[in-house]
Amino acid sequence: MSAWEQRKLGNLFSFGGSGGTPSVSNDSFYGGKIPFLGISDVKGRDISQTAKHITEKGLAASAAWVVPSGAVCLAMYASVGKVGIIRQNTATSQAFFNMVFDNDGTRDFVYSRLERAELTAEWEALISTGTQRNLNANKVRDFMLAVPAETEQRLIGQLFSRLDALITLHQRK
Repeated sequence: MSAWEQRKLGNLFSFGGSGGTPSVSNDSFYGGKIPFLGISDVKGRDISQTAKHITEKGLAASAAWVVPSGAVCLAMYASVGKVGIIRQNTATSQAFFNMVFDNDGTRDFVYSRLERAELTAEWEALISTGTQRNLNANKVRDFMLAVPAETEQRLIGQLFSRLDALITLHQRK
């Protein structure tokens, strides 16, 4: 058995950042072909569709970027800690911190660990309050977690991925 070490979340992904929202007062920014993630689209591990779509013009006029399929998206506002894996290239609002990983094993391990953080209210101590409860990108990057060797990350990630698939199957019945 290998030793686990404490690591910052920001040291585990290859690229991360929040999104942006095109101005809702400009109709030409919406109704395009680019999926645009909203908190109501996060209903479990896999996010394969979004209710809203934006245009290339909307993408260019905002801080939004196209997050590649397979990235982990973590809600930083309102439903703090809600997490999912996008299954298509998708733009997100600034309410999400998006993490792109070099390998699926680490991604699946981190997803499962962040899901646990939401369920056990680990984010609560890091939430800022004001007009709205929220995290910020620095708090997400600095979030500490115990991490095993890559081989174990992959195995743990696969286990929880299979469990999630099994749960989804039983829920569909």
